[in-house]
Amino acid sequence: MRRFFLCILIIIFLSASFSNVSYAFLGLPQTSNLESLQLVAATQVYDVNGQLISKLFEQNRIVVTMNNMSRYIPQAIIANEDTRFYNHIGVDPIGILRALWVNIRSGGIAEGGSTVTQQLAREMFLTQERTIVRKLKEALLAMIIESKFSKQEILQAYLNQVYFGEGAYGVEAAAQVYFGKHASELSLGQSAMIAGLARGPNLYSPYADMKAAINRRAVVLSGMVKEGYITQAEADEAQAEPLVLAGKKKRTVQASYFIDYIANDLVGKYGANRVYKGGLKVYTTMDTKIQQAAEAALGQYQGAVLVMDSRNGHIKAMVGGRNYQESQINRAIADIRQPGSAFKPFVYATALNKGLTPNAIIYDEPINISGYSPQNYDNKFRGPVTMKKALRWSVNTASVKLAQQTGMTDVLNLAKSMGITTLTADDDNLSAALGGLTQGVNLLELTTAYTAFANNGVLSQPIGIIKVLDENNQVLEENRINQQFVLQPEISYIMTNMMMGVLEAGTGTAANIGRPAAGKTGTTDNYETAWFIGYTPELVAGIYVGNDDRTSVGISGSQVAAFWGKMMSTALSNNPPQTFSVPPNIITGVAICADTGLLAGPACPDTEYSSFIRGTEPTLVDNRLHTNLQPSQPGKQNEKRPRWKLNIPRLPSF
Repeated sequence: MRRFFLCILIIIFLSASFSNVSYAFLGLPQTSNLESLQLVAATQVYDVNGQLISKLFEQNRIVVTMNNMSRYIPQAIIANEDTRFYNHIGVDPIGILRALWVNIRSGGIAEGGSTVTQQLAREMFLTQERTIVRKLKEALLAMIIESKFSKQEILQAYLNQVYFGEGAYGVEAAAQVYFGKHASELSLGQSAMIAGLARGPNLYSPYADMKAAINRRAVVLSGMVKEGYITQAEADEAQAEPLVLAGKKKRTVQASYFIDYIANDLVGKYGANRVYKGGLKVYTTMDTKIQQAAEAALGQYQGAVLVMDSRNGHIKAMVGGRNYQESQINRAIADIRQPGSAFKPFVYATALNKGLTPNAIIYDEPINISGYSPQNYDNKFRGPVTMKKALRWSVNTASVKLAQQTGMTDVLNLAKSMGITTLTADDDNLSAALGGLTQGVNLLELTTAYTAFANNGVLSQPIGIIKVLDENNQVLEENRINQQFVLQPEISYIMTNMMMGVLEAGTGTAANIGRPAAGKTGTTDNYETAWFIGYTPELVAGIYVGNDDRTSVGISGSQVAAFWGKMMSTALSNNPPQTFSVPPNIITGVAICADTGLLAGPACPDTEYSSFIRGTEPTLVDNRLHTNLQPSQPGKQNEKRPRWKLNIPRLPSF
């Protein structure tokens, strides 16, 4: 028997001495770069506040140095897995003979003969097959590893490589999974429990069998006493320590769609191998509190939610559906839908660009343009209304009249300049003024477009990643704000003032959260999709609700505005209200009578407060003594006009 083992060792030693020949002869993998173990670490993803929110991995591993582990962990491993670790050359004949003797006496496999280095070689480079060839390869690789690296390097690699159960590879991941703390913070009792898992991670997991885990810990502590690492008193105290586990907690923030979004971006830049094995640190723009509020917004409805900081484009929350397990399609990006009236702000902004003012009067009345006769959502006509009132009540005939006067081509060009990429040449028609597009829009682009209204005419492109560090904490990328000037600040502010009216006294009152905010509802035919895109001075958020099969959702944009209001109230609960920045040549708070466009007098039935570029505000006062303005009825062509005479500015009638 002794001669047999001696011959085996001579063969292994000679093979190790001529390792290049051995690699070719036995088909061994290269081991020259053991440090590349760091390339098999999980990528860690952090939120905007530095909180770990997810890990990207094929194996859940966080590589740490020995200095970042409790000193008890390597001691426990050596005492129970390889007591002669510091004395052998990768294989241990004495250990093999001892294990053989123990197994003969016990009548089974009670002890293994593999050293820590052999186990490392098997885990890193070989399979788990039980053959003599694999054992020979394992022994040879172990000796090669020992010839190239120090004991400290080998032990550190082992402690980062071995599987400890519950999806945790390496001691750092194990410490977090079982105890919710770092490996450096583990007590003697906790360290012994984790070390005991190396022998049988499924057998001794405290989540599976607490009694087995405690008994296995006792064996490990006994081994540490025997090897002189701890005293019996210390072992007794550690064994009496309760195993308080972190628990298999369901994450309160899933952020799965956002994680997929940034992972796709990372893979495009660095490749899947580096992203899922490279131990990167990714610092994102996501705000956990806002993400929680966004995930609660949809309830049982299908749809998507997106929240951005309009000032810099940072994505604060992204929800691509009601249930990630049910469907991984990110509807915030992949789903192209008709925007309905949420597209109207592009029409109104184009009209302002061409010199019209919020008090310009549009007659809401039946129209027929080459057979096209749009109806209002409530099938009513209001007669003369200001542009602001027409927008806050989402009057369809007014939008179509504006689009015809200003030119639909210019409306589409503005929308394109504000980031809408799905428009086609076929959209150059008046139905597009009501959001009836050939293809539609996605939530990401439509919400991004609204950043220009909120941000003084500056469009902020979406950013999900702030910074990426490699495994050595070197900066790989650091993203900067990407912005374009698309609207005059005065125009964007007037649009904001007009859309504040939507929340104050229009179709979006359910989104009124008691602080400055603006937005626009949208509802498509047959209630196929319902939208609300709104913003405060700091955040712009979009929500759409719509079934995947395009059947009716049974709600309108006005009801989605309530979802938005609840979400934003939660997201901004700890933030003091802010006001929108007012350009210096803007006059605010001008009281306008909404059915004449003149300065409101005491008898005005509907006063709204508008903003104007200085010099364009009205000077005439509505001095009527009484009012009998009545909305025209379908087919009656507004036959009832005011009995008093006023010079009301009017767009062309049809």
